[in-house]
Amino acid sequence: MFSSDPDAELRSLADDSGFPHRDAARHAVRFRESGDIAALVAVLDDQHPCGTTEMLFAMACSQRPWLNWVPMPTEALCNVANEVGRRRAEGEELTLTGLAVSAAEPPSATVACRRVVGPVDVAIEEFPSPDIRVAVRPVRYRAWRYDGVHPVPVVAAPSAEAVRVLHEVAGEPWPSPLSGFLQAEPLGKLPIDDLLGLLAHLPQAPDTPRWAHLATTTPTYWFRLMQPWVCLALLRHGDEGREALADLAFGAEDWVSDAALFALVTTAYREPGRRAEVHDLVRARLDAAMAAPRVVTIEESLAQLMLITPGCTPGDRTLATAVLTRADEPPPDEPEPPKRRWWQRRR
Repeated sequence: MFSSDPDAELRSLADDSGFPHRDAARHAVRFRESGDIAALVAVLDDQHPCGTTEMLFAMACSQRPWLNWVPMPTEALCNVANEVGRRRAEGEELTLTGLAVSAAEPPSATVACRRVVGPVDVAIEEFPSPDIRVAVRPVRYRAWRYDGVHPVPVVAAPSAEAVRVLHEVAGEPWPSPLSGFLQAEPLGKLPIDDLLGLLAHLPQAPDTPRWAHLATTTPTYWFRLMQPWVCLALLRHGDEGREALADLAFGAEDWVSDAALFALVTTAYREPGRRAEVHDLVRARLDAAMAAPRVVTIEESLAQLMLITPGCTPGDRTLATAVLTRADEPPPDEPEPPKRRWWQRRR
């Protein structure tokens, strides 16, 4: 593939007068330095696209959120689950009977927590407006519905074959969205119902050294990573798959929302004629998140997606950067609230 220092390698290729794709390498360097998505798109618009330009594109995507890796879960439930997984891996016998959160969190985060912790009861203090249970707009394809306060998969559990293929395909991050699309082809041969089942039922991680190691630190990350792989597979179902992805993006607030948008952004790289449509979808979903007068745990991730969407305008970039800057700012000084016991052990 390429060196462990893609920036140095790209600069070297951009400076090599004998390199046939020198302009593409220069565009890749410009993207790495400025974050200008137009420069990354220009790598794909090389006059002589080939395997080398795809390699340059992957180098430009290296170590960038969504272009090469999925953002980590940020939900309180996942933080607890990761801590429990870490302590169990260190030999501590730890069992939880209950958790409480001040506001509802995405269904996938709740299920991921239970996959790690066990069948723990989750008490939700409130469902602030806009209600996380309500779709952003009317949709046909859904992963979740709610039985009162409890998220329930809309679709049946995936087949054993679907889980096997998922483990075969989705064990690693993608080098770039384009290579991810190609690698997801075996998943794309599964029926749509199986793919939707994977999104909602969240099978456990494959039994590999990588995931055995991550189970000792961040066991919830598998569930965050696998969903975008499944969404890439939905692209193989043509118009129906794209319709399903758009619905998932604007359904009940969840990890599948940004995972679905990521797959559509991948389409925008592959098919220039769809770029305006995809751009508008990403911006509309980010706008909806920013308009919510409550914490939206996927808002930062949506902002990162906006920054890598072909057609991202200066206004889009300003908006997304403001979200990310706000996320990095420390909270204002306030009196420390009384400490609350938010989980209990069985004795």
